[in-house]
Amino acid sequence: MHIPDGYLSPSTCAGFYAASVPFWYAALRRLRHALHTRMLPLLSVFSAFSFVIMMFNLPLPGGTTGHAVGMGVSAIVLGPWASILAISIALVIQAVFFGDGGITAIGANCFNMAIAGSLVAYAVYRVAAYRAAIGSTRRVVAAGLAGYLAINTAALLAAVEFGVQPLFFHDAAGSPLYAPYPLAVSIPAMMIGHLTIAGLAELIISAGLVAWLQRTDPGLLERTAPDAAAGPSVRKLWLGLAVLLVLTPLGILAVGGAWGEWSARDFADPQVRRQIAAASANHAPPQRAPSGLQRLSTIWTAPLSGYAPAFIRNAPIGYLVSAAAGTSLILLCGLLLKQLLPDRRRRRKTFIEKTTTTLARALQHAFFAEETANSGGFLQRLDPRVKLVGIGSLIAATVAVHQLWMLAAILALAVVLARLSRITLRNLSTRVWIAVLVFTGAIALPAIFLTPGEAIYRLPVLGWPVTSQGLRSAALLFLRAETTATLSVLLILTTLWPHLLHALRFFRVPVVVVVLLGMTYRYIFLLLETAREISESREARQVGVMQPADRRRLAAATAGVLLSKSLWVSGEVHMAMLARGFRGEVYLLEDLRLRWNDWLPLGALTAIAAAAIWFGR
Repeated sequence: MHIPDGYLSPSTCAGFYAASVPFWYAALRRLRHALHTRMLPLLSVFSAFSFVIMMFNLPLPGGTTGHAVGMGVSAIVLGPWASILAISIALVIQAVFFGDGGITAIGANCFNMAIAGSLVAYAVYRVAAYRAAIGSTRRVVAAGLAGYLAINTAALLAAVEFGVQPLFFHDAAGSPLYAPYPLAVSIPAMMIGHLTIAGLAELIISAGLVAWLQRTDPGLLERTAPDAAAGPSVRKLWLGLAVLLVLTPLGILAVGGAWGEWSARDFADPQVRRQIAAASANHAPPQRAPSGLQRLSTIWTAPLSGYAPAFIRNAPIGYLVSAAAGTSLILLCGLLLKQLLPDRRRRRKTFIEKTTTTLARALQHAFFAEETANSGGFLQRLDPRVKLVGIGSLIAATVAVHQLWMLAAILALAVVLARLSRITLRNLSTRVWIAVLVFTGAIALPAIFLTPGEAIYRLPVLGWPVTSQGLRSAALLFLRAETTATLSVLLILTTLWPHLLHALRFFRVPVVVVVLLGMTYRYIFLLLETAREISESREARQVGVMQPADRRRLAAATAGVLLSKSLWVSGEVHMAMLARGFRGEVYLLEDLRLRWNDWLPLGALTAIAAAAIWFGR
C-alpha cells in the first residue's frame, strides 16, 4: 500500500500534497491546543508502533504481501488529529530513510493511510461504541471494526489512484506513462488481499490492543482528556513496542512484494513478470517499464533502502537494525514536536505585549548604532562629509557596474571597512545580509527559471529549466542589494545622526529635507517611549487573562491614544523649538574640519568607485 516513486504522475502527487497540507496544519493546531506536551511521548509511541507493525509482512492471495498499519488503535487512543501526525511521521521516515514508499508519493500515502484511515477509524469507533462503558465488550468490537474499515478505505484509495493513471496519463500510442493497470485490475488486486488477510490483521490488532488497554490502562481510552483523573502511562506500551522490535525479523518470512510496488527493472525480469501477471488476474504487464515510472523511480535513493543496510550482510539482523533506527528517528521527531508545540498552560503573549517587545528591540538597535558611532574605528574617525561622499560613490558604482566579479569586490571592500570599523560579521549578517537575502531571494528566484536562455539544468519532476542567463540576473540582483545595504548600514552605524544631518546641509540639501529627517528620527523615539509607557501602565492595572475580543478593542484604543498624544506632543515640541530660536539649521558643539588624514581616504574611496565603474561596465 506504500505507493513508490513513478507510479503516480507529478500532477497527481502535487495534488495529494496540496490535499494533505491542510490536514497536517489542522492537526498541528489541534495538537497544540488540545494536548499538553506530556502527551507527545504517547504520540511517539504510536508512531513507532505504526512503523514497526508495517514491517511485519503478511502473505496475500496472488503471491503478494501486505501489512497492518495500526491506524485503528492510533485513532482510538490519540484521537484523529494526533493519529494523522503519528502515522504521517512513520510514513515519511519510511520513505526518506528506507525507500518504503516514494518521496513524490508521500502526500498520497499520508492521505490514504494517515488522514483518511485515521478519520474513518475514529468515526466508525465513535458511532459503534456510542455511550458504551470504557471496559465494555462493545468497545472491543467497535475497535476491530474501525481498524478493518480504515485499512480497506486506505487500500481502496490507493487502488483508485493506481487505476486512474493509465486513463489520464499515456503517450500518443496509448501506452501508460506511470502505473500500468486500469481500475478493473487495480481494485480487485488491492482489495482481495486487504478484505481478507491484511484487514483481518488490522482488526485483530485494533481489537486486541483495546481489550488489553481496558485491563491495564483504561485511562488511555478516555479520549486523552487533559483533565483526566490519572495521567496516561506509556511504560507498558514501550515494553510492548520493544517486544515487537525484537520480533521484526519475522516480517521477512513472507516472500514476494506488495502489489503495485515493483521496481522499474522488475518489468524486464521474466520470473517477476510472471508473478506480476499472477497477482493481477493474469493480465500481462507491459513489455518494459512505463517511461514516466522509469524516470521518476530513481529520483531518490534511500540510505537504508529495503530495510537492508549495506554494511550488514545478515538479513534478519539488518531488518532488526532498520526497525531500531526507524524507531529512534520517530523519537527524535517527537522531541522536535515538543519544542514546536508549547505547553498550553503557559500564557501566550498578547498582541500588545509582542508589540512592546518589538519596540524595545528597536530602541536597543538605536542605542547600538549610537555606541558604534562613538567607537574608535576607521570610518568613525573620518569626517562625516568624507564618509557621505566616499560611501555614496561606492553605492553609485554598485548600481552602475554590470560585472559580477566587480560587485563581489565592492562587497568584499565593504566587509573590510566594517571590520576596520569594529563592526562584526555577526552584526552584519543578522541586521543586513539575512533580511536582504530573504527579500531579494523572493524576487530573484523566479528569474532563474523564467529568464529565457541556455538551460544548464532541469528540476526533477517539475522539469523547469535553470538558465545561465537567469542565474546571472539573479546573482546581479542579489549582489547589488547586499552591497548597497551593507554600505548604507556602514554609513549609519559609523556616523552620529546630528553629524550626518550637518553633512547634508554642507552639500546644500534643502533645509526642509534636513528638518524632516531630524524631526522624524526624534519622533520615532518619542512614539516608542510613549507606547512603552502606555503598555506598562495597562499591565500594572490588569488582573487575569483578557479575552481575544477585549484584546482587539484594547489594541485599537491604545493606537488611538498614542496618535492623539503624539499629535499633542508634536505641537508642544515645535512651539518650544521655535521659542528657542530654531530655524532649521543643524548646529554642533564642534566645527567639522577636513584634516590631512581625511583627504587620503576620500581620494581612495572615490578612485575605487571610479575604477569600479570603468572596469565593471
